[in-house]
Amino acid sequence: MCFLKCPLIFTLYYRYQILLLLLLLAFITIPHRASGEIFTERGLVDIPTGEVLRHGIFGAGTYVTVQSSSENMPPTAENNSSINALAIRLNFGLFDRVEFGLEHLWNEHESEPFTERTVNLKVQLLKEQEVGVIPSVAIGIEALSTKLFLEDSETEENENPSAFLVVSKAFNLPRIHQFSGHIGVGTQRFAFRENPMGLFVGLRKEFQPAFARGDVTMNVEFDGIGVNAGMRYITTSGLQVALGAETLNSPSELRYLTTVSWTNEQLIKQIDETRRLIKQATKLAIEAKRAVSGSSK
Repeated sequence: MCFLKCPLIFTLYYRYQILLLLLLLAFITIPHRASGEIFTERGLVDIPTGEVLRHGIFGAGTYVTVQSSSENMPPTAENNSSINALAIRLNFGLFDRVEFGLEHLWNEHESEPFTERTVNLKVQLLKEQEVGVIPSVAIGIEALSTKLFLEDSETEENENPSAFLVVSKAFNLPRIHQFSGHIGVGTQRFAFRENPMGLFVGLRKEFQPAFARGDVTMNVEFDGIGVNAGMRYITTSGLQVALGAETLNSPSELRYLTTVSWTNEQLIKQIDETRRLIKQATKLAIEAKRAVSGSSK
């Protein structure tokens, strides 16, 4: 009866019941483990963060991955390990707590090309307010194709989704100014060697150079396997262009990433700012009208 008398409590209870149901369905229905996020709107190079997209915000785009030949040797019919992959993806936020990702992948392997559709899910448990004390915390499941960076013979052993928990925190230090740190634990693709789980960490620094007419983000991370680095340019219109390199610590496994995407986040911010200015102008106009009316009396 208390839920019926307290609409707010009932709404929150119902919303979190939906979140738990979505997580359960994802564990049951997603059959493949992840190979990594590739410059998603709230991710780094290919690790997740504790942040999620706001309700109604989405990002759509494409990315290309190219892996160098084994042992830095010229590619031949015998030693060519280069994998060229192309994917289109869509990420969108719900309830300011949930982020869904959909992806369709085309991969051209030396043995046989393939396509695959996958789903990612992330739920935010705690949300940081600006540069506050409480960090952002999220849990999630990834299900990108295991065939993206693995040989066909290895994929049969790694067909479980990657689950993770990640904590993100913003810092504001002298000279360095504001940057964010991210640390988490996860299974499957995050696992270190033969261990069932592994640790991943990352740093992100944002710049606003005047000449760029947008934001530039620099990322460096360890995803449980190797060290990755990347740079992303976000224009005021929402267009994003990113370049990255994975497994810098292992030249024989070096991979290059290129991403082009668009998000409506900047557009929504401009609309919200316009509404705020209109409300402020309306309030000032009403106050001025009342002042004129009062003085005339």
